[in-house]
Amino acid sequence: MVILLNCVTLGMYQPCENIDCTSDRCQILQAFDAFIYIFFALEMVIKMVALGIFGRRCYLGDTWNRLDFFIVMSGMVEYSLDLQNINLSAIRTVRVLRPLKAINRVPSMRILVNLLLDTLPMLGNVLLLCFFVFFIFGIIGVQLWAGLLRNRCYLEENFNL
Repeated sequence: MVILLNCVTLGMYQPCENIDCTSDRCQILQAFDAFIYIFFALEMVIKMVALGIFGRRCYLGDTWNRLDFFIVMSGMVEYSLDLQNINLSAIRTVRVLRPLKAINRVPSMRILVNLLLDTLPMLGNVLLLCFFVFFIFGIIGVQLWAGLLRNRCYLEENFNL
């Protein structure tokens, strides 16, 4: 439910509307964001206490828990910089990664994402092949139509707008 609430608040957030966040809508969204952050941080701390931090079969041993750790730590950096009146909006974009926590909750989705991540190295070979084909056809196109369309785009003398 908290992940769904996070998705809704991220969808309602309008960064360009009110930069100083003086409107009621912005204040409510900030309160929800703080609640969501505290919830995720407490979840992380409870998991760290239950599983341990380092070692075998620990909290940081699982890749998904590392993602959760990164999200919570980036939120901590964001809130600490916000207290010092330093605005780094690039750190706020990490909030978008919070819905990825839902993938960990659905086992079939987790299997699909792991499969997709395992196939990424093979996709590199496919991209290299596509680049090679496009490069060859680009060379052929330049050789066939080199200079053919030169000075073809010009306005006629009696053209009026």
